[in-house]
Amino acid sequence: MRSWPRYSGTHLYSQATEDTLCQRSIWLPFDTIRTKSHGFGSEQILKIQELKKRLRAKATSIRDGISNEVAAEAADKIAARFFRTWSPGRPKVIAVFWPIKSEINVRPLIEKLYRAGCDIVLPEVVAPSKMLLFRKWTPEAHMTKGSYKTSVLTANAAVMEPDWILVPLLAFDSERFRLGYGGGYYDATLTQLAKKREIFTIGVAYDVQEFGAVPKESSDFQLDAVLTEKRVIQKEDKY
Repeated sequence: MRSWPRYSGTHLYSQATEDTLCQRSIWLPFDTIRTKSHGFGSEQILKIQELKKRLRAKATSIRDGISNEVAAEAADKIAARFFRTWSPGRPKVIAVFWPIKSEINVRPLIEKLYRAGCDIVLPEVVAPSKMLLFRKWTPEAHMTKGSYKTSVLTANAAVMEPDWILVPLLAFDSERFRLGYGGGYYDATLTQLAKKREIFTIGVAYDVQEFGAVPKESSDFQLDAVLTEKRVIQKEDKY
């Protein structure tokens, strides 16, 4: 069994995480780190944010290193695995994301969902709000450049609220917490949607984007499932 350094209180969380951040697994002493429930002050919140920043750099490096061949194979596998796992059916409205940078390619999955009769919507950042706006996509839809180099639908596309949401991420853990780019848009949007209606949230990523634990704050949203090219990690009592 691995021997861990001895620390106490909040220093146990921050120092043990810091010591192992350079490795694929990040060890945290708590099952779920929540800044409010553990009484973390502003200094500790800043510490968690710094750990997130370092993990983003590590996770980005890993994802950027995936070859085109592996990426293409993974895109087909997640599309097939989705339909082996779930049957969303009609009239589900499913939010997807148009991949940027080295994000996993969900376009084959989008095409299958559209052919299955689902309404497909894409997110749009509408500053200064943290709430994402979702517009209806079809294969003939016109797209343009949005914030953060994303592809978004033009303003004449209908606005719809999703039932299921596919969520991009940089890193995830076995508890279905995700690390995004740091804007907080998905956390804010998913939290507000969940207050209004039942939603089903699925993080989509390469399997190598899993880490032992993702540093968490009270505002971080826990996903219902994570879909990779190799497996599904899912909340047992939902779908």
